[in-house]
Amino acid sequence: MRPREAIYATVKRRIILNELRPGVLLTELGLASELGCSQGPVREALLRLQEDGLVLRGGHRGTVVTPLDAEEAEEILALRRRIETRAAPRAAHAVDRAALERLSDLMSRMMDAARAGDEYALIELDTQFHLEIFRLAGLRALEQILVRCILHSHRQKLWEPRHRRPLVETAARHDVLLERLAARDADGLAAALGTHIDTIVDVEATRAAS
Repeated sequence: MRPREAIYATVKRRIILNELRPGVLLTELGLASELGCSQGPVREALLRLQEDGLVLRGGHRGTVVTPLDAEEAEEILALRRRIETRAAPRAAHAVDRAALERLSDLMSRMMDAARAGDEYALIELDTQFHLEIFRLAGLRALEQILVRCILHSHRQKLWEPRHRRPLVETAARHDVLLERLAARDADGLAAALGTHIDTIVDVEATRAAS
């Protein structure tokens, strides 16, 4: 991985896992000093993170990690649900053997990451899995919007203190999506995606599900 890619990946990981907390101020100089690099690659990383919706850049006011707000999170989740479920029928009609093989491989890697307790790797693979299905629909203009929704969904889930679902269960939740897609069941895939997204963060009286 090139140094600038590594810087972007490092800061992104820390934001997703809420190691860099919502609203915290980030400076190019501070990050460069911490990561042992020049400010140029840090500036590029922050610009990319802005495109991802993970930071807000305010010119002379500096850069802050995008805040987490419960009401905003609900709107983002609703938008994500609409995008993915509306794309599902197109994906079901377009799926081929190569796509199913890629998704099966991602499922296997998700389970490996879950068993190893690597939460961030699971998040990255989960994102790839959902994007792989979405790309079958051919709605390319919406992809970056969906990426932002997915990333924010993960941040919000990890921020929820009552979230307790084991990683293996989180990985296994994708089985039904692959089954419905392999069956070319357009309505079933849309319904399964809707349920999946609705329960990303599902706080019950004694535990939270995701």
